[in-house]
Amino acid sequence: MAAELHAARPQQAAGGVALGMAVRWRGEGSQHRGGRPYQEDSWKLVTLADGSLLAIVADGMGGHAGGAVASKLAVDAFVHAVEQGGGLADGLQDANEAVRVGAEGKPELAGMGATIVAALVRGDEVRWISVGDSPFYLVTAGKLEQLNADHSMAPQIDALVERGMLTAEEAEHHPGRHTLREAVMGEPLSLIDKGSRRLGAGDKLLLCSDGVQTLTAEQIAAAASRPASGLVEAVLAAAKDHQDNVTVIRLERGA
Repeated sequence: MAAELHAARPQQAAGGVALGMAVRWRGEGSQHRGGRPYQEDSWKLVTLADGSLLAIVADGMGGHAGGAVASKLAVDAFVHAVEQGGGLADGLQDANEAVRVGAEGKPELAGMGATIVAALVRGDEVRWISVGDSPFYLVTAGKLEQLNADHSMAPQIDALVERGMLTAEEAEHHPGRHTLREAVMGEPLSLIDKGSRRLGAGDKLLLCSDGVQTLTAEQIAAAASRPASGLVEAVLAAAKDHQDNVTVIRLERGA
């Protein structure tokens, strides 16, 4: 497992930990390929000049080459824009443009893209922006709440269950359940989720690729008290034949 963990990033302390706002927030990330022979997820965790802590996860799509390229281009462009003084919306715009430019003139990269979930924490507030189905969770008092919208077909399919048009089992195994309604692919974006939230002492934040949703909400909340690698291990243990990449960034507010 240790060999599969993502290396510590620049602008991080040893061990993959970044500190912000006089140690009021700290974070670390971990990832694993799951059962795949390649990694399509990218992530970064950086402390900005004003003390804010920026975290971002991108889950690539478009096959081995395309997904890996798209997620890295998106993450690097997003972080660069914010480090230069831009906001989260600027980061998303630059990420989308980087994917567009990266695919130009390269037939093997046609159709590549990525989901993005990014969060900026400072003091007692978090702001986020996301496109796609990578979840952003708040864990408070042992309870899990997803803060961002799911831009896959899953919410629409679940709505059919509520209307009596599908059974819960049919919805769970629906072939279109994980189809994305939006992704960062270099085209104009029509579905963007963004918001902000006040946070309390002891709150934890999780930015994840959708592979984490192999676990139930209760299992994710329970694993949130452990390092990010512990949540990744819990996903792998729950689905030993798991074929998706798993990436987690865990942010914790100190005393």
